[in-house]
Amino acid sequence: MAAGTRALRLHETFLEAPALPPPPTRHALLAFLIVLAAILHIGTVGWSEIQNGAEGSYASTARALWRAETWTTTEPPLHDWLTIASYKCFGATAVGARLPVALAMVASIALTFLIGERIGGYWRGFVAGLIHLCAFGSFLWARLATPEPLFAACLGGTIFCALFGYQEQRRRRFWFAAAWVGVALACLTKGVAGLVFPGALFLLLALCFRPARMRFRLLLHWSNLLLFLAIVLPWLAWVQWHEPTFLREFASSSWLLPSAHLRRLSDGGVSFLWFKTSHFLWWFPAVFLVFPGVCFGWRKVIRPSEFDFADALPLGWMAIGFLPCLFDSHRQYFDSMSCWSAWALFAAMAWERSPRELRMAGLALTALAGAAVTGAAALNFNLLPPIPPDLGLSVKSVLILAGACVLFFALIAAYFSARDRETLAIALVLLGMVPVGLAAAEGLARYGKFLSFANAAGLLQQRLGERGEVLFEDSPLAGSSLNFYLDRPPLLVQAAAGPGPVIEKLARRQPVYLIIRADRVPYWQEELTERFHLYHQEAICGNYVIVSNEP
Repeated sequence: MAAGTRALRLHETFLEAPALPPPPTRHALLAFLIVLAAILHIGTVGWSEIQNGAEGSYASTARALWRAETWTTTEPPLHDWLTIASYKCFGATAVGARLPVALAMVASIALTFLIGERIGGYWRGFVAGLIHLCAFGSFLWARLATPEPLFAACLGGTIFCALFGYQEQRRRRFWFAAAWVGVALACLTKGVAGLVFPGALFLLLALCFRPARMRFRLLLHWSNLLLFLAIVLPWLAWVQWHEPTFLREFASSSWLLPSAHLRRLSDGGVSFLWFKTSHFLWWFPAVFLVFPGVCFGWRKVIRPSEFDFADALPLGWMAIGFLPCLFDSHRQYFDSMSCWSAWALFAAMAWERSPRELRMAGLALTALAGAAVTGAAALNFNLLPPIPPDLGLSVKSVLILAGACVLFFALIAAYFSARDRETLAIALVLLGMVPVGLAAAEGLARYGKFLSFANAAGLLQQRLGERGEVLFEDSPLAGSSLNFYLDRPPLLVQAAAGPGPVIEKLARRQPVYLIIRADRVPYWQEELTERFHLYHQEAICGNYVIVSNEP
């Protein structure tokens, strides 16, 4: 009589080779990426003040919740919650506002490495992580205190868990459940887009590949749906209980329309043409490196006869993340950040598969771009908006340094690429962008008075007292940093309303300060001189002038 026997499951009847432990090189590459990302993003969170625009709007919203000692908001709350927690630890400062975003960016880089490792090995994952980290757009837009880096991290975690479940049968149920946790967190960051984005991606992959159809069915298991609802629904019920109008306004909120409050504050977004062409700059230098291979060697890059799930994943991810931005009239430059990881994965694959001659052509394009920036800065061509004389020399030095770094490392990389050391070659070019990223962060700090009202708010806060007021004549986003740095938000003034309401305010005995654009100075100088026989200009802040009613 047999004792202790049991029935074997189907997958246990097949012999599988035991998985080898990852080599030390893999751990070293991942650790290097994480440390470098921490230096570039966490180490520079306090280098510049909170900027006007989207960053000032999001940072001031979280600051208002923090001062009111409440966690309840009708917008997707995860970014605000993390920012409030950071304020409690570090205060309502630029460091407190940007630290959650910096941590999310480090997580995104690590997830890019892990996804690349699953579909092409750890060396591809390392190159993809470097491309993502060292892209010029990551140095600029991923440092701003907006929900986009957090959403990108949640989306990357969702795709990594789904990919792991797709490849690992024994733990598939666990990894698919983890993917739904990522979807729930993405929904709490940007609303319904957090569900639609990965859902559309997995549906597209399932339609194209039969194994994906069979394996992704488990994603729709009732336990996963219950887990998602258990995370998201309690918060929606809580908000409805505290804000009875929440469900009536749901269709026009950020839960259905991403960044709906930014849409209400701005008249429009970036033009269609500028949004497309600007990505040649945001994705530099990788876009120059792989451009010849993708254009002239696309059959070797895409491999139509061998096109599989691993090749389709980054392409589908890019399509679903980038194409909707093209049809959104309120698009911003950073709206495509959710698919920058996919771009990095595709660029790493394209570089790996491109012929040597086309890789050399890509390095030549990159070196030419570096030489062009260096030459233009040295010859005083206008590469940036008008710069005041006191900043001209420092900005010129930063541009020359950036162009020289790109040129120098591209030439060294060409030597290794000619000897079929393509991974080392692209790593050198990308690491050459590290000084460029640090220079960009320093440049934003020096250019700060054109991007932020931090200094002006510090001056005004001391003089306002209990009854003083600040009037701002421009769009809400143009002065959003005032909401962050002032204890009382400024009163917005519309130029179309005429001078009457402003003159009535300035006629009072309490301190009143009017912030106007520099091109509006002649108009207000004439109006105030005619009414009060006095025009008192307090200070100049970048392209704005501060006028007061005090002699």
